[in-house]
Parts: sequence; C-alpha cells; structure tokens
Amino acid sequence: MNVENGIQLADLVAIARRRVKFVVGTALTVTLLGYWITMALPNEYQSYATVLIQPQTVDPDLVEPGVGATDLNQRLGIMASQILSRSRLSRIIDDLDLYQAEHDRMVRQEVIDLMRSRLSVEPVIPELEAKLANKNAAIEINTFKIVFNDRDAVTAKLVAERLANDFIESHIEARVEVSGKSLDFIQGELDRLSTEILGVEAAVADVKGENPGRLPEDIPANQRRLERLMSDLAFAQRGYTEARSDEAFFRSQAATASTISPTDSLSPTSRLKLVELMLGEYESKGFTEKHPDMIRTRAEMLVLRERVANSDPDDPANSQSSFAQQSAEAEGHRAAQRRAAAEEEMQRLENLAEEIQAQLAATPEVAEKLDALSRRYEHLFTSYQDFSGRRLEATVQAQLERRQLGEQFRVLEAAFVAPEPISPNRPVLMILSLVLGIAVAGAVGIALEAADSSVHTVRQLQNAISLPVLASIPKIMLESDRRALRRQRIRTGLATVTMVLFALVGGAASYVWVNGGHRVATGESVEETEVASPPVAAEG
Repeated sequence: MNVENGIQLADLVAIARRRVKFVVGTALTVTLLGYWITMALPNEYQSYATVLIQPQTVDPDLVEPGVGATDLNQRLGIMASQILSRSRLSRIIDDLDLYQAEHDRMVRQEVIDLMRSRLSVEPVIPELEAKLANKNAAIEINTFKIVFNDRDAVTAKLVAERLANDFIESHIEARVEVSGKSLDFIQGELDRLSTEILGVEAAVADVKGENPGRLPEDIPANQRRLERLMSDLAFAQRGYTEARSDEAFFRSQAATASTISPTDSLSPTSRLKLVELMLGEYESKGFTEKHPDMIRTRAEMLVLRERVANSDPDDPANSQSSFAQQSAEAEGHRAAQRRAAAEEEMQRLENLAEEIQAQLAATPEVAEKLDALSRRYEHLFTSYQDFSGRRLEATVQAQLERRQLGEQFRVLEAAFVAPEPISPNRPVLMILSLVLGIAVAGAVGIALEAADSSVHTVRQLQNAISLPVLASIPKIMLESDRRALRRQRIRTGLATVTMVLFALVGGAASYVWVNGGHRVATGESVEETEVASPPVAAEG
C-alpha cells in the first residue's frame, strides 16, 4: 500500500476487498472463541440470609442487660470474624460435604480460604437512613446480611442458611455464657472477700489477745488505775516516812534510857549504842569525816565494838538494860518492820505504775495496727456489700439471658435458592467478544496491508517506476474461473457454517459439562430443596 499521496476511498474499498476473508475470519474466530470461553465459565449463584438485631424485650429501666448492647457499626467486623472463623467454616464443609474436588489438590487451609473468599457480611442500610448517610449523619444499623456465592444454587442457599443459624445459636450461647461467667466471677469475688474479712477479724482478735491492757479502749481504765496507784504510792510514802521517823525516835529513846541506867557505869553494849546515836546525830547535823567530834566518836565506836566482841555475852554487865530501854527497843523494832513493809509496798506500787505506763506507751502502736486492720475491714466490707448487690443483678441478668429475653438475633429473611446466576454476565461478555473480534480483525487487516509490498493499482505502479503507464489489462474471468470461484465460495461458506455450528455446539456442550452437574433453580429442584433443607430458625 502506497500512502505518499494519501489514502482515498477507492483505496479503502480495494483494501477491504483484498483482506475481507482475513478480517471476517479473524473477527468470527475471536468472537466464537469468546463465545466458547463465555459458555465454559462456571455459573456463580448467590444466596443470603438477612439477620435482624432485636433489642431487649424487657424494659431496660427494670433490668439492665447483662451483656452490652450491640452496636453493629462497631461490631460488624467482630461478627464477620466470628462468622468466618476457621472452626465454623471447617465444620460446615464437613457437614455439607463441600469442595470434594478441591480437597484432592488443596490443603485444608486453602479450601477454607477459598470458601472464605466467597463469603461476606454486609450491613443493610434502610432507604430512609441511606438518605441520612448521604448527609454525613450518624446512622444506626441493626440489620446485616450473610452472603455466600457458589457454583451450586442449592449449596449457596444451604451455606447461607447454616451460617445464619449457627451464628444465632452461638450468639445465644455466648450471651448465656458471658452472663453465667459474670455471675461466677461475682460469686468468686464474694467468696474471696468473705475469706479476707474472716482473716482480718482473726488478725484483730490476735492483736487484741497479744496486747491485753494495751488496747485503745483500755486507756481510761489504765489512767484510773494509774491515778489510784499514785495515790496509794503517796500514802505508802507517808507511812514509810512515819515508820522511819518512829524508828529513829525509839532508837533515840533506847539510847537515852541506857544512859540513865542505875548502874554506876554503862556497859560496852549500851555505850556503843549511845555512840552510834551520837554519830547519827553528827551526820544529821552535816559534820564531815574530818570533823574532830566525828573522828573522836568513830575511834570510840571502834574501841567499843572491839570490847563488845571480846566480852562474855553471859556477863550481866553486858546485858544490863532497863525496862524503858527494852520498851523503846521493842517499839523501834516494830517501827523498823513497818518501815520495811512500807518500803516493799512502795516498790510494788512503783512496779505496777511502771507496768501501766508501759501499757499506755505501747497503746499508740497497737492502736495503729488496729486502725490499719479496721480500715481494711471497712474497705472489704464495703466491697462485699457492693458485690452482694451486683450478685442480685447478675442473677436476674443471667435468668434474662437463659429465657432469651435480652438482645436477640432473628432471621428476618431466610436464605433462598437463586433463580439465576449472578455471574458470568454472558450477554455482556458476548458483546465484548464481538467488539474484541472486530478490533483484532481490523488490526490484522491493517498489519497485513502494511506488510504487503506488492503493486495493486496503476497509480501505485506509476509512482513506483516513475514512468507513465500506457494501458492496464483488467482481470478476465472465464466460465471455468467463475465455476471455480463459486465452488470456493461454497466451500468457504460450508467451512464457516461448520465452524460456527461447532463453536455453538461446543460452547453449549462446555456449558453443560461445566454447569450441568450442579443444581439450579428450576421448578422441581427448588421444591425438593425447600422440602429437604432444614427449617430456618425464626428466632435465636
């Protein structure tokens, strides 16, 4: 083809005549191939079950729900994960004997992933709320669909139905389990708090048992006892002072009585007592050891003690005493006994006072321990009362869930057998095949014409050799040529019809081969399916 002088209409007509067989053959081949492929594609049926979330039937003001109210906007992803869980899908595959052919070339996880790819959970937005959604207003969704696609219409229906029923049953079980676990948890907390309260009470009893008299409530009694002891101690001190004074007085009287003895001279024993009395008098006056009277008196006392030690006890001179002296000595002895008794009583009272003061000093520490235990007891008791109230609420909520009066999932629209497949869209694919065939045919014609360097017209020859062409001889068709051309056209037409028929029959056969083994929504099969399939739960 020569395009130096531009392509004219006659050139296009000539090109069409020369390439018509290739263009039509290519377009027909591509179209028929597309038809065959379209017919060989497996049908895909879709079925879905619509689930409605019903609110609690009992007034929430009377009984609060034990499980949080469902917000589908937030929980749709969680529910989709639950519906598409591996265990649930694996159980459905086994129960319905799905994907038997795929199990020969796939592992279990791949089969589950294949089924999961054909499943979807979609929210259902009512038309009124859809208008609000266009205005960016917050809407509340309370309905969703469980959608399943499969090559078998009945299988799609059974799987969607089974998933809806299983999800509703698992939802009921989950809510009952949650309410039961909440009740068990509260009961466990009550048992724990009761044990801790008993432990605190035992600790308080131990502290009180280990600290008798040191408790805060013993402070007034201890203070009164201490006051009485201090009063008794003062009284004992007065008695001690009086006894000591009496003892000194009667010793002085005995010494005086000995000095006025009727004998001419005092005995060593009497003289020793008199000297001792004089020594005590000097000491009471504050004389030091270096005072002449103290030195003389002590020297005389040493001499008298030596004489008393060397004298005969049976000598009447040593034991000579008057009645007044004996009476004074007896009174002095009794005064000494009173002094000793008063001293012992003072010591006893001082010990008791020290013991009570020690108890009072230890009381703050004991009070601190008891305060800590008391605060813990109050905290535990408050928690126990709080959990006791919650246990009553949890019991009512558990009964609410067991009777299925709380939030429920209900099948609003049961799954159905799809009357026709949703894919492939064969009319659209056939139109695309035709368009593609025409495009490919045009490209093939242009490519062949561009690759052809032969001369077809007088103008092309004149342009190629740059010489004028004097004359051109048209193609001469004889009768034999016309008969051969007719035979060729008949063969071409028969071949074309045969190819078309083969493609049509082959496409129909491939359709039957691919989709003939699956149940479709024809009248009899739909009725049988509706009878054979298990009933859909009206309410979870």
